[in-house]
Amino acid sequence: MSRRVLLLEPNYKNKYPPQNLMKLATYFRQVCKDDVRFYKGDLKTFGAQLLLEEFFKGEVDKQNLFAPDKNDALEKFGRYEKDLLEFIRHGKISFLDAVPNIREDDFFYDFSLKNLHLRLKAEDFPKFDIICVNSLFTFFFNETINTINFAKNFLAADGKIFVGGVAATLLPKYFEEETGIKPHVGLLDKPTDLGKSDDVIIDTLPPDYSILDEVDYKYPAADDYITYTTRGCIRNCSFCAVTRLEPEFKDHVEIFKQIKYIQENFGARKNLLLMDNNVLASKKFDEIIDEIKTCGFAKGATYLPPDEYDVAFKNLRAGFNDRAYIKKMIEIYDVLEQRLPKDSAGEFYSRREKNLLLTVSSATKEKIFEMDEFVRPLYKRHFKRKRVTHYVDFNQGLDARLLDEEKMSRLAELNIRPMRIAFDHIEQREIYERAIRLAVQHGIKDLSNYLLYNYLDKPVDFYNRLRINIELCEELDVAIYSFPMKYCPIDDPKYFRNRDYIGRHWNKKFIRAVQAIINVTKGKIGRGKDFFEKAFGRNLDEFYDLLYMPETFIIYRFKYEDNLTAAWREKFLALSDSERAEAEKYILPNRFSKAEVAGVENEKVRELLKFYQIRK
Repeated sequence: MSRRVLLLEPNYKNKYPPQNLMKLATYFRQVCKDDVRFYKGDLKTFGAQLLLEEFFKGEVDKQNLFAPDKNDALEKFGRYEKDLLEFIRHGKISFLDAVPNIREDDFFYDFSLKNLHLRLKAEDFPKFDIICVNSLFTFFFNETINTINFAKNFLAADGKIFVGGVAATLLPKYFEEETGIKPHVGLLDKPTDLGKSDDVIIDTLPPDYSILDEVDYKYPAADDYITYTTRGCIRNCSFCAVTRLEPEFKDHVEIFKQIKYIQENFGARKNLLLMDNNVLASKKFDEIIDEIKTCGFAKGATYLPPDEYDVAFKNLRAGFNDRAYIKKMIEIYDVLEQRLPKDSAGEFYSRREKNLLLTVSSATKEKIFEMDEFVRPLYKRHFKRKRVTHYVDFNQGLDARLLDEEKMSRLAELNIRPMRIAFDHIEQREIYERAIRLAVQHGIKDLSNYLLYNYLDKPVDFYNRLRINIELCEELDVAIYSFPMKYCPIDDPKYFRNRDYIGRHWNKKFIRAVQAIINVTKGKIGRGKDFFEKAFGRNLDEFYDLLYMPETFIIYRFKYEDNLTAAWREKFLALSDSERAEAEKYILPNRFSKAEVAGVENEKVRELLKFYQIRK
């Protein structure tokens, strides 16, 4: 008997689709033949949607309360779905004003629709036999815990709820304490995972990309292959969690069959994002490079984006995740309609309206099949596909300590962009610079690096590492994009729920200043000496000037630099040593409330601190 399976990702913002949930979708849908549903978003809205779907299915089957026949019911449901959902959410009858005749049917309103709102308030939702909740970063702890606890309202009496992922693996004790559920720790790499009895290794399954089309949330990296060619890392860096997430180093995880499956079932993806934590440590590095090339990512590789209409239509024909591909097809219709000339768009709309294909709620795949002969030629005419470059991205970075001439030569055989190399410690300068120069010698000119800060480093180290990259860009005529990454303990109960940790050589004001600068640069620092010096200062003195500067003056640099910033700097430099020490008691911990500033006895210090209270 088919089970109802719900896969949930908490409603946080993230770039990468949840690979573990996508593999679970493959397992439950393909291996277990279960009914699988994915959701990411507000769970109360999801509950309302489920209630309305359950209600409507019953009314369509009866065909006697809501509308005289099934098609009329479908049309009304689709056209007024938003109004009905708002009523279910809030219970205000005014939301039903747009729905014709609905108040005239007292039985329908009093005993059917009104009951949906009452069920929502009581959190009495349609049930699932299995619920799997993903977790990501530990600073999303509260959001994830709330999702898990609310998800219990969707669980059948004899159902099972599973929790896993990064944060759950790192903080299993806290997850169990706050949810009562013992989370799965680690990868899904054993046949007995989730208490199952078959011999399938879930972690080796290809991800089900179709679930991403079930939700409104758009993942920036949804159009990429996201996988691993190795697992684990040979290092044991004190700031890193990889040894706990992937304790066993695996020299090679084959990807060819997985990528082929994705291409055949969901269409080719644009880039290959490899999440390996230390691919250069693999004894099978050459085999990995050869396999990546076989997958179509050799130097100069291009690909033709898939025909999204064909992919959706084919999967609807096959009965593969109708929910996702009906939604996808309606999205395609909407975009196509915008591209059509006015007369053609009018005819297209009329046909959609006649076939109840204006909304996802009223659409059926049978009507989509009937429309195919009319729609397909229009789509082919107005959606032209062009070949684009196929890139490889070792997204977690390469270990500069393991880069040598031979390995760099092999990497250069790939369409790699960018090449990411970590530069976490100033003590690694020579090793890092050697790796950059080696990459350039092999024709790689698009580079990137991760810069850990707020750990054991000092602000001066952070500045110098950024400066080194700018100087290398100038000298070698390359582009190096730096991505500063603020360190925060991942399992310290004082900090894993937030990002408040301050390293031993840092303070709250300096952290806020760096974050203000990075926010202005959109999180990355690229080539360009003039730009860098404007953002971070021409030298260490100017950098520290920025660190002490009021945050508003940093963010709105051009607005204030010739007036208020100059006035602040004059007062700041005029302080005596003792006055500066007094001012730093407030500046460094970033304390500028009206009460505290008003209580400062020294007039010069008090007047200086008032600059820090300025907002826009």
